[in-house]
Amino acid sequence: MPDFAPLVFQKAAVALGLSMLVLLLWQTRKTVRIAPSYHTTLFLLSFLCFRIIPFILVYVILDYDTRSDVPMFYDSAVEALKLKVVYREFDTAYSPLFPYLTALPLMVWNSPKAILLLLMLTEGVTLWLTYKLYLPSVDRLRYSDDLLRKIMLYLMLPIPFVLSVLGGQEDILMWLFGAWALLIWRRKRDDLWIGIVLGLGMVVTKAILVLTLIPVFFLVQNRFRYVLGLIIVGLPSLVIMYALAGLEFLEPIQQANDPRTPNLWTILRPALGDIVPLGRKSLNWVGLVSILGLASFVGYAYRRQGRFFDGFIVLWIVTYAFMMIVQQSSLANYAYIFIMPLVFAAISFDKKSHLLLLLAFNFTIVVQPPIWWGMDMPLFTSLADFANGWALTEYLLEIIIVGCLLYIINLFRTLPKVSP
Repeated sequence: MPDFAPLVFQKAAVALGLSMLVLLLWQTRKTVRIAPSYHTTLFLLSFLCFRIIPFILVYVILDYDTRSDVPMFYDSAVEALKLKVVYREFDTAYSPLFPYLTALPLMVWNSPKAILLLLMLTEGVTLWLTYKLYLPSVDRLRYSDDLLRKIMLYLMLPIPFVLSVLGGQEDILMWLFGAWALLIWRRKRDDLWIGIVLGLGMVVTKAILVLTLIPVFFLVQNRFRYVLGLIIVGLPSLVIMYALAGLEFLEPIQQANDPRTPNLWTILRPALGDIVPLGRKSLNWVGLVSILGLASFVGYAYRRQGRFFDGFIVLWIVTYAFMMIVQQSSLANYAYIFIMPLVFAAISFDKKSHLLLLLAFNFTIVVQPPIWWGMDMPLFTSLADFANGWALTEYLLEIIIVGCLLYIINLFRTLPKVSP
């Protein structure tokens, strides 16, 4: 048995256990009603049960070390805490303010675990903001009960649980700025604030947020105000970063050349061989142009209907789901970028097919990465590579993930209008 097998089985067991809880929640959807006055309390209790208590159990009582990217976050945060200049005096694969944000909890608790806790609490804030986004003004009592179940559903799902509690992934920060932008727009109805908030997101999170910034230009009604908002944040940021670090601040973009899994290209390569040019910049341009083209089309289509609220959420999910399909540097972890709005926007408790798709997607996203990393990140070149059972399993999981992503994108062809 390979060294990585125990970790795979552990994550598979966690995913199966959480899936059973999700099925139980689904079974009780019509028999258990919850008074609106208890919603805040149940939100806090659910977050306590599925985030805080597991954190205490894993990292305080059992004293496990943090894994995944958290040690890397910690190394950068330690340098940021010393007020060193990002990109010039220390490296990071993220936006310029991210190391300084993750340095804040180190002032109280100098441990990688403090960063993981910060990201987990950020997830909780983002979940509450998303709940507020979907809390309508009509039929509030009935619909908000369904929304509370979606909060509980999200907290039970394997993707956010594993990537938050066990992985300490930062991708949820991107949707924090997306949800914040929508909340401000709903109050002010001014596209300037969409530009300002998304611009702040660019300097705090990661470079791939630009995949949203450009298509949103085709969605907003007042494009001048939107661009002005981006300039208000972006221009001073670019000037400051260039003055401090030169062109080194473009360093995170270089990672787009590193081929990873799962995506359309890694699925096709065993059959097509070297016809698929993995690792070449030409494939990056194919992915980038197709992502921006599809997302911009979505934005323009919703703009013509005057549906900014719906269009922004659909654009967000479709952009990053499609990115996972066509961008050669995408990882399974990127599902964390859109899983929260996906649950609220597209998953219906009345459709069992939605639930089964969601659980299949979650299970494969959780199990595929430890197999791929454990096998030293293989990029299969021929069908002969699947003589190894683990290799075949990993490849089949890739196919299922890409299939689920295509299904998710197709869901948005028939979504009803949501009142902002």
